[in-house]
This record gives sequence, C-alpha cells and structure tokens, in this order.
Amino acid sequence: MNRTDEFQEIRDIADCICNEDVTPEQVNQLEKLLTDNDDAQRFYYEYIGMHVHMKSASEPSMEVVRRRMQVEEVIIRPAGSADHVNSPFNTKPFQNSDNTNTHNDDTQTNNHISELNSEKLDSPKSSGAKTKSTERKLLGILIVSLTILSILLALLFLLVRDPDNHLGQIVTGKLAIQGFGKIDSNHLYSGEYLSEQDAVIQLTSGELLSIEKQSIIKLFNQSEIELKQGAISIDKPQGNNISIIGTNFTINSAGSNLSVKFKDDVPIVTTGHQNILIPNRWRPQHYWSFDGKGDRAADLAGNATGIPDKGAVRVKGLIGTGAFDFDNTKDARINVGSGGGTVPATGSFAVTDGITIEALIVTRYTGNPLGNNGYGELDEIFRKDQADEDLRILLSFQNDTGKDYLKPEGDFAESLSFGLYLVGQGYHELKLPLDGKNGRPTLTQLKDGKAHHVVATYNVSTGLKAIYLDGQMLAHYQYPAGSKMLSGGSGMANIGNSPNADDESSDNESFSGIIDEVAFYDFALPDYMIRQHFNFFQQGQNYFGLIQNSTDLPQNIHIQLSDQQTYFLDPLTGLPESHNLK
Repeated sequence: MNRTDEFQEIRDIADCICNEDVTPEQVNQLEKLLTDNDDAQRFYYEYIGMHVHMKSASEPSMEVVRRRMQVEEVIIRPAGSADHVNSPFNTKPFQNSDNTNTHNDDTQTNNHISELNSEKLDSPKSSGAKTKSTERKLLGILIVSLTILSILLALLFLLVRDPDNHLGQIVTGKLAIQGFGKIDSNHLYSGEYLSEQDAVIQLTSGELLSIEKQSIIKLFNQSEIELKQGAISIDKPQGNNISIIGTNFTINSAGSNLSVKFKDDVPIVTTGHQNILIPNRWRPQHYWSFDGKGDRAADLAGNATGIPDKGAVRVKGLIGTGAFDFDNTKDARINVGSGGGTVPATGSFAVTDGITIEALIVTRYTGNPLGNNGYGELDEIFRKDQADEDLRILLSFQNDTGKDYLKPEGDFAESLSFGLYLVGQGYHELKLPLDGKNGRPTLTQLKDGKAHHVVATYNVSTGLKAIYLDGQMLAHYQYPAGSKMLSGGSGMANIGNSPNADDESSDNESFSGIIDEVAFYDFALPDYMIRQHFNFFQQGQNYFGLIQNSTDLPQNIHIQLSDQQTYFLDPLTGLPESHNLK
C-alpha cells in the first residue's frame, strides 16, 4: 500500500479544506487522525504543501511573518501591510520553551487564534436584530470558517517557501530533488533530496551536515531533518538542537554533534554529547505498578485493571509504594481479564511482532517435586489461558519431568518456565534451570529474600525466545525467523495463579511471595533495554527511569544516550538493541 492509499481519509479531508467545503465533523476527524501519528502529520503537511506549491504563482492574500524578540511572536497580517497592534489576526506573544518539536509552536499559535476569534464572536457587537437561532447558526459557521483559516495559516507558516528564506546551501557535492524541493544557486529549500555524491550542507544557522552518497533526506526546516536512507552527520554544531527523524525514532542533537546511518535497515547512531533518543514504540501494552490504593490494581498503560482476590494482599513495594504478597492459596491471584478478546488473535493480549513479560519478584517457591496435580509444584507469575490450553501464555516456577513439549528438550527439575504457542510449531516451554551452572543461580540463591527482575521475551522477526534474570539472558531457544505466535482471545489472564476454571478450587499453581511492577508488551524488549530496566530498578526508579507513582505512563519517552558511543537501534521499535564504546 502506498502512502496516498494509507492516508486516503486524510487526503479527502485536506481536499475539502483546500476547496473550502470542509465540515465540522471532518475537522474533528482530522484532529483524531493526526493526533500522536507523526507519519500522518507529515503526509498532511506535504499534501497541503503540494496545494500551496501549485498555487504559488498567485500572490497570497495573507502572509506569515515570524520574528524573534525577547519572546517569540507570530503575526498574521494582510500581505504587504505593516504591523497593526489592534489587528484582529494578532496573536498573543508566547515563549518558545522547547525547540525539540517545532510543530508545537504552530499548534499553540493555532490555539491562540481560535481563542481570540471565539472571544470576538461572543462579544455584544456580534448581536443584532437577528433571532437567537439565526445568530447561533451564523456563529457556528463563522467559528468553523475561522478554525479552518487558522489551520491553513499555521500550515502555510510551515510550508510556504519564501524565496529569500532558504534553509542552507550546498558546500560540496551534488543533490537532486526527489519529488519536491528547490535548489537555487546551491541554496536549499524545504523538500526531499537524493545525494548523488558525498555532500556537505551548511545550514543558515551554521551547522555543517555531511550527507553520504545515495542518501535520501527530507528538509522540513532548520531543526528537523528526516533520513530515509543512507547516512547523515552533524559535524559543526553551533549549539542549536537539530532533530534527525528515522522511520521509528527521532534523535535530538541537543546542540552537539551526531551521526545517524542505516545499514541493512538497522539504524546506527554515533553520539556526541547528551543526545536524546525518542523511540516511536516503547510503552507496554499493560503495566501494573501496584502503587495505587483501593481494591483494584490499576493498569497504567492499557485497560486491563486487575481484581485482587483475598489471597493477594497489598504490601510495601519492591520499588514505589505498593506490591502484592501472594499467600500460595487458591485465592492468591489478581485477575486482569481477557483484554477484550473474543477468539484467538483478538484483544489486547493478542500480539503480532513478539511478546515481553516483565516482573519484579521475591519468591518463596518450595520446589516440591510432587504437587497435587501429579507434577511438581508450580508458582505462576503470569498466565493467560484459553479453553484450549495449547494456546496458553505462562511464566512460572516449575519442577517437573517427562514433558514432550520443551524446547530445547530435556529433563529439568527446579526451573523458570516460559510457554507460548507458535504457528507451525505448537505449544512449547523454554526452561531456565535453577541449577547453579553456567552463571545460573540455584533456587536457594534466588530465595535470598531480595527482589529479582524476571523477563521473558519472544521476537517474531528473529525467532529468538529467551528468559532473563537480573538483566542477563540465561536461557534461549532459536526458532525459524518469522515464526508467528498465536495469543489473545477470551481466556482470562491472572497474575500469581492460573486462570483455568478447573484450578480455581485448588492451590496447584498459586504463587508464594511478592510480585511487583508487572508489564506486558506486544514486542520483544531488546537486550540493551532489559539491562537498562534492571539498572533503573536498582536505582529505585521504575523500568522507564521515571519517578515511581500511580499515574499513567506518558505517550512519549526521552532516552538520554551516553556520550561518544555507537548504538544499534531495533528496526521495529527504535529502542537501543546494543551499544559499543567508540
């Protein structure tokens, strides 16, 4: 599917805006489509820009002047006129407090315009001899018209190319226009370009950008540059923040040098000083910090609020204010529901790209080799089941032998077990033996009364299934790359016990100990991030380096990268996979 087809609805609404026949419902829908979707926003800006470019031969009736004084001020005025303090289009001055996202300035400006227009429309002067119903109708039309005008003016502010306002110049090498753009006497304007040779660009703000041959870049403005392929580096920083945008990440230079390149579709970042990474995908699908109060376990990332049974009691958190102590009885469970699933591959526990289950635990697991179920004792950390148990997901302590669905095969006594159903493979469990060998702890060592970080991951693209303990991968199995998993559906998920109806009257799989900070992801966390989460936990912060509290996770996160290092980013999420010292 090409971009035009992907954003067809946005294109249709944009056409209506340009034709001045947009409806209020379409304006509301456009706002929903653009919210928190960088790709959709860029398509919208480019599409509107195309209309502006096509009509550039005709002189616009309005011009946008941006000037910087002690605070930044945006004035929208009739073209060719001087400033008028009392002009109805004047906006309030505002402080540009964050230059890491220039679109925020325009959104704020747009809000000021809308507020001022609304104030004017609500004034006594707008009333006349008309009836109240007529006034309301006209008022609604005027509000919609002025809102559309403010949107168009904000976009024109971003996209209209002033012939005297180039973004930089080509110092060496050669660039070719890709689709849209402008090169005039080696001056570069906003647009998309292919470097036919190694090239050096100097922005008007002074920074030198080195562009590798056959790279494709898109210049939005002096502070935002998208790298589509190849490599780019900031070689002469001038203290200005420049954002390099990739397919699934943004990196802010923070006024320092920075290098970004793609090698076999893997983004590679070489840092300067205090560069900041903003990955497109980092949030868990569900996250229970257990720091809230009351009779529910709030989901701070999704909608799977948990219901604790009487065998799960709130205690002081392993980090933060709260955790749950599970008493090893049939009532030791927190039911977090089905995630809205009805059949397999539906609901918020259904995953496509991979899975991660993450938790902090203090275990009192006995490791009894003979439990009430005919197998050894099980202590479930997390489990989700279907009526068909082959589709279950589990992360648990186990002590059993003779299973024919283990990968790798073998007989294991006390262990951590991670079970998934893979299409074409079936249901398998991966074991992390607690035998004290090859860097693995014994069960006695794990039962030291301290909190331990347990993570289980499966990555569909690589086929790697793994179990981590305290930041270290201690068990793994390699499936064919691309092996998909089947999950989701109507089966219940529980923290601290099994959700199976047959087991609700028994304590066969109930957990004994404390569980805190449970997270469920619809992708595999990279190695680097698992170690980072463990390090944050040791520092008394949550997995994401945030102060522990009971509020929802933010939509975006800024990851401070270490200075003078090379990072390899995960192509799926934009998160760091690994890093090397330079």
